[in-house]
Formats: sequence, structure tokens, C-alpha cells
Amino acid sequence: MRMENNQLINGKFLYYAFIAGGNQILQNQMEINRINVFPVDDKDTGTNLASTVRSVIDNIKPHKSYKSAVGSIADAALIGARGNSGVIFAQFLHGLSRETINKPIINLSEFAESVKKSIPYIYEAVAEPMEGTMLTVIKDWSEFIHTQKEAINDFNKLMIHSLEVLEQSLLETTSKLKVLNKTGYVDAGAKGFVLFNRFFQPNIDM
Repeated sequence: MRMENNQLINGKFLYYAFIAGGNQILQNQMEINRINVFPVDDKDTGTNLASTVRSVIDNIKPHKSYKSAVGSIADAALIGARGNSGVIFAQFLHGLSRETINKPIINLSEFAESVKKSIPYIYEAVAEPMEGTMLTVIKDWSEFIHTQKEAINDFNKLMIHSLEVLEQSLLETTSKLKVLNKTGYVDAGAKGFVLFNRFFQPNIDM
């Protein structure tokens, strides 16, 4: 099933997309843990991201209103957030909720605006923001979404094309951080965000 108008997004659309993306983090948390060497080599980034998304999956239900759905997702994520990666992801969702216009259905342009305005929230989430991490990958993705919202006037196509930006930004984390360059790994938190979005392809009818 697909939405009849791929320029509009409602709460059910967001909910089922989040579940699909969140499940990819849960299924790949061991791999994310394995490559976790920054900022501390403690192998828990996958576990922390899994805690964050599991809090959402376990505690919310589908809602037709986009504003209500994104608010519930953000609240549950903040409760379950663990570690830097979990907090950054939860703050991104919190920013998305705060910056979303109060409407039951939003259009692609409104979504792109809320995504862009969410970026300051993630940089405020950590005491010493570092480029070449999950922060950079989310920022690069948000900038693409915002700049291409009119050129690619279809939500599904926009999300698919944004994966190329995510994958490239993820690869670049290896060269941007010295500790990652030594190991050849990409940033673990960034990998989690890419995995989430790789399967974040909403296909639920209005």
C-alpha cells in the first residue's frame, strides 16, 4: 500500500516508518556495538540506540495526527535515551516535535522545515559537539532534505535519494576523526542513524 498523495504525511505514516527503522537498529545493535570506538571504546552505542527506539516501540500506538504521533515518539525516546547516541537521536526527535506545525497532516515542505530546525537541538545535546560523528551525518541529511524539498516533490523519492547522502556522509566519518581513521571504522552512532533511515521508507495508506 502507498499513500495516494506522496507530498503529505500523517501520523500513521510516521508511526509505521519509525517502527520499521527502529527494528533495523534493534536487529543490528551488536554490529553497531562492535564498531563503537568513539568517544569511548566501550562497545555500547548499539545498546544505547536500541534502548531509545525500544522505548518508543513499546510505549506508543498509531495515531492519525502527525503532530500527536511525533510528540509521542519524541517523549518516549527521551525517556529511553541512553548514552550520547541515544540522547542525540532523542533530541533530534524532540526537535522535530517542537518544530512541527500543529496540524494532523503536514506536507513535504513543512516536514523539511521541521527537520532543518531540529539540528540545533542535537548540537545542544552534547557538551562538546564533534564533527565527523552522528551529528554531522544528521546535519548533512537534514540539509539535503531541506534543499531538495521542491526539486524532488515526492516524500518517498526524497527519502530514497537522501540515502545516498547518508551513506556518503557516513563513509566520511572515517577520515574526519583520527581514532576512526586508525581503525577504519565509521562512527557507530552515525551508522545507527543510517540504518534507521535505510529502511525508513513509509508505505502506509492515509
